[in-house]
Amino acid sequence: MATFTSKKKGSPKRWKGQVWFQGRMAAVKWFGSSKADERNAIAWEVTTRKQLEEEATTAPEKVTPSVSAPQRVTILEWGTAYLEECQRRNTLATFKEKRDGFRRFIRYLEQTKGLSPDDTVESFDRKKARKYLAWQHDQRGPNCSNKDRKILTTAWKWGAAYLDHFPLDMPDSFLACQRYAEIRVPRYIPPEEDFWKVYETAPEREKAMLTCFLNLAARKGELLKLTWQDVDFERGTVVLTTRKTRTGTAKRDEMPMNEDVRTTMLWLWQYRQGKGNHVFTCPVEPYVGQPYKTAAHVMKRLCAKAQVKPFGFHAIRHLAATILAQEGKGLFAIQHALRHEKQTTTDRYLHSLGAFAEVSDALSALASRGPASRHPFPAPSALSRKKDSFTSENEEKQGGGAKAGMTRLNQGLISGKLIPTGTE
Repeated sequence: MATFTSKKKGSPKRWKGQVWFQGRMAAVKWFGSSKADERNAIAWEVTTRKQLEEEATTAPEKVTPSVSAPQRVTILEWGTAYLEECQRRNTLATFKEKRDGFRRFIRYLEQTKGLSPDDTVESFDRKKARKYLAWQHDQRGPNCSNKDRKILTTAWKWGAAYLDHFPLDMPDSFLACQRYAEIRVPRYIPPEEDFWKVYETAPEREKAMLTCFLNLAARKGELLKLTWQDVDFERGTVVLTTRKTRTGTAKRDEMPMNEDVRTTMLWLWQYRQGKGNHVFTCPVEPYVGQPYKTAAHVMKRLCAKAQVKPFGFHAIRHLAATILAQEGKGLFAIQHALRHEKQTTTDRYLHSLGAFAEVSDALSALASRGPASRHPFPAPSALSRKKDSFTSENEEKQGGGAKAGMTRLNQGLISGKLIPTGTE
């Protein structure tokens, strides 16, 4: 990964290309500071890595690193090697998340006095890790600080397992720091009537997409990448593919089509657009017939047109889970509808959405028990009489002027204007 850093402390920053190969730093080359130099550094890294891989396959015994492997791994070398492995193994979204986390960490090291990305991993102890996470907490909040802590802890574990000269006897500096108390924002689940308002305002092809999102409880990527090979009209099934697994391996789930999905799929097949093989294609010029890349604009536009609170495609998946729970469907059926590998995941999912009808029914059984129903609460009429007597007693003590002043003050508050009473 090309980095923008200085060769010596205090010298101008330049682009540094570096290639890790077989767990070691194989080549380093410095470039200028312009955008063109950044592109050249990245191109040089790609070319050098391919050359090393070709040499390793043809004559593995002749491959010798152009730069001798350092006895101690620097923070920059550790991060570069880890991100290269993430790029091979993880999805693009996961890789970008980890890359951004390391970029923030490297930027912090470059801007903090006494720290540098070229420091060894051993020198970054628990005290320095705690200061970095505290800085993230102050700049971006506790949730983001905990997220970066998770990224760096995972990278530390990987480095200890696969990098030569990584400090194995040193405990994870980031794992040793406690997590911050997070501020959880409740998930927004749109009311079902809001979904149908959006549905009514949508064009025909987007109506078809919304129908499949609701009836299949699908993730966004599962539907946008759906091809006609995944649709079997004879068996009445749709195969949804996701990489949301522990190892990032593609997981294919065969889902039955209900009547709405089958009708929608037949219509899309009859009036399919473009020469591609994707089921859902963009209906807007000049992209008609092309598959969606992110479809990030679709729901924002439809919600604004329907004049409802904005929600996204994943919120429709939440809505589908809530509807199933409200209809009394069992945990096993909901688990397979959402395609969760573990039932505990579905249980947490439903509780986070507030769909815990069974718990509500269980707690209702505690109501109307014998002792609770005989608790001597005063009657409402007695409470009102006591309040009236207390008010009249105070008014007598304060005099008629105070009573008149309070009356005028109340009138002013009701009308929206504060009328002077002479008692302020």
